[in-house]
Amino acid sequence: MSSDRAKRAGGSWQGFWAGRQRRGGIRARLTGLLVLSAGAFLSQSAPASRGAEKHPARQAVGLVMEVEPGRLTLQGTDGRQIILTTFEDYTDQVPVGAKVTAWYYPQDGGENVLKSLDYPAEGFFVPAETIRQDYRKIIVLPGSSPPDTDDLYEGIREYLHSSLGWYVAPAFLAAEIRKQTERTSSTLDAIDPATGGFDFGRYLGQAEALIPRVASQARVDAVLQVDVKQVQATVVRFVASWDGAEESLAGPGTRALARFSLFSKKDEVPAATVVLKLWDAKGRLLWRNRRGLALLEVLAGKGNRLEERPLSEYLGNPQNLQDWLDAAFKSLASGGEPGQVKGAAGRVPSR
Repeated sequence: MSSDRAKRAGGSWQGFWAGRQRRGGIRARLTGLLVLSAGAFLSQSAPASRGAEKHPARQAVGLVMEVEPGRLTLQGTDGRQIILTTFEDYTDQVPVGAKVTAWYYPQDGGENVLKSLDYPAEGFFVPAETIRQDYRKIIVLPGSSPPDTDDLYEGIREYLHSSLGWYVAPAFLAAEIRKQTERTSSTLDAIDPATGGFDFGRYLGQAEALIPRVASQARVDAVLQVDVKQVQATVVRFVASWDGAEESLAGPGTRALARFSLFSKKDEVPAATVVLKLWDAKGRLLWRNRRGLALLEVLAGKGNRLEERPLSEYLGNPQNLQDWLDAAFKSLASGGEPGQVKGAAGRVPSR
């Protein structure tokens, strides 16, 4: 697995900023994350571990032929089909035809249990040309509310209007629909346990009827869900890599001190990633993409001290935002088939 693939870390944005104040230093945060991750993995993946004792994991590279809840069918490079039992639902993650790498445990009864899966960050569930021709009016719905992201959402609206010629519903309409949803929602699972607040991103992912309702209220053909998530980016020699993005932690002068630095070897820093999902008016997924946005901490001065960097500082640079928009929407705007970007595949441990 590529060393620059993002290390997924759970937790809300509010919890992230609060935790920053409660705990000092990156190593304290990483220790807590590792303990939680290890506990979750051991408790959730015990059946697969027992299978591994009898049958070592095997690797398969191939094309996805069928995706169902709890099952994937792959066609390997040798032409043979492999049916994998999964503990994750990949129906809105991996489209038919995607090239993937799977690690699985063969069982005595002939069943193959998926251990983990590498798949492209971007996927089309219908052709890009069909999307551009059949869906002309959309609304952008922020699924999460980290601070300092207004420039991102506005940039996405302007880009889709200018590059694809789409009508994009105004921001105030999306905000009003969001408020109505929060007032009428009684879904307890959408409450963020870290803050006690309503998490619109969770609600979008859980309520199957929400997307059609939003599309009807906004009178649009499609809904673009935009979630900004906090992840951990791998750092090697002052360069952080995650979800197809790369960014330096410091300038050339500081990088010259890499051999003496905390980051002279592999380490991690907090970063922001954007998950995009385009749904049609009936709630069917058309396209998805996941791409790294910006580091949330950078080195200060010539030392090893990390300091917070608000997203507004990164997004306030018009060229930064334009470069990200061009990369995130390139395949959708041009119609080219997306390839698997180095470091942009998702690896999902089985549960």
